[in-house]
Amino acid sequence: MRVLLVTPLYSQHYDAGHLWLKAFNDLGHLCEVWDYRLQPGRYKIPTEYAPGWQPNLVMVLKGESVDPTTLPHPRFCYWPDALERTPGIEQVLQQYDRVYTPVRPTPPRMVWLPTGWDPDIHRYTGASKDIDSLYIGTNNSDRKRHYLAAIKPQVVAGNGWGNIREPSITFLPPHYLHDFVSLTSRAKVAINIHQGPVGLNRKLFECCACAFTITDRVPGVEEVLGDITEAVSFTTPEEGKTLLEKWGKDDRGREEMWQKERERIAPYTYLNAVLKSLEL
Repeated sequence: MRVLLVTPLYSQHYDAGHLWLKAFNDLGHLCEVWDYRLQPGRYKIPTEYAPGWQPNLVMVLKGESVDPTTLPHPRFCYWPDALERTPGIEQVLQQYDRVYTPVRPTPPRMVWLPTGWDPDIHRYTGASKDIDSLYIGTNNSDRKRHYLAAIKPQVVAGNGWGNIREPSITFLPPHYLHDFVSLTSRAKVAINIHQGPVGLNRKLFECCACAFTITDRVPGVEEVLGDITEAVSFTTPEEGKTLLEKWGKDDRGREEMWQKERERIAPYTYLNAVLKSLEL
């Protein structure tokens, strides 16, 4: 199959498009990539070097500035955010044949398709567990700041934390993709916090693949983690602090629970997401 993958692959080195592209390629499909941020405007079929090339499928990843009506059918979109974060996007998304999302509650006309990891990339590197607790993420919401102020992980890595003064926390620059994997593999306990009270983010899956993880409980978490949800998730900052203290002291229990986490996230790879989207 010939696939037009629309994603900021080249303008953002950590873009999830790298992992969708790998999944399409692993399944034997041929992909043409259009980075709509690097080359804004209308996509042009590359007839100069590929006469007659036409995609059998268009997959747009987010695509907040893309005009779907300029793209051929069938055209799909994977929209990872709550709709209220991008005013007016709901009308744009109606122009797609199908829209997938990891968000719960799932908006009308959209299909719930959580995903977020690739077993070839997101895995424990064998590094020494020399970080007691770790949070990786951008300082972009009051919710995150509220949770982290109570939980106080040993290390926080990400953009926007430079003005935070907390002596007990070591602040590091952002870590993406392979650097994310290397740093998370060093954590005894990784912490996942969603930007808002909706789920799910891809970081939940990335963290669980590399280290034992505790997460805030937003809609969708229980559907993924199942019977271990109560043991590894929290609904308030105070619960998060208590959970971190509990698991930080229990080396054997933490390892056993981490194995269960990896079993629960196993179906949610990018490859399976591509298979599911093509099946539907």
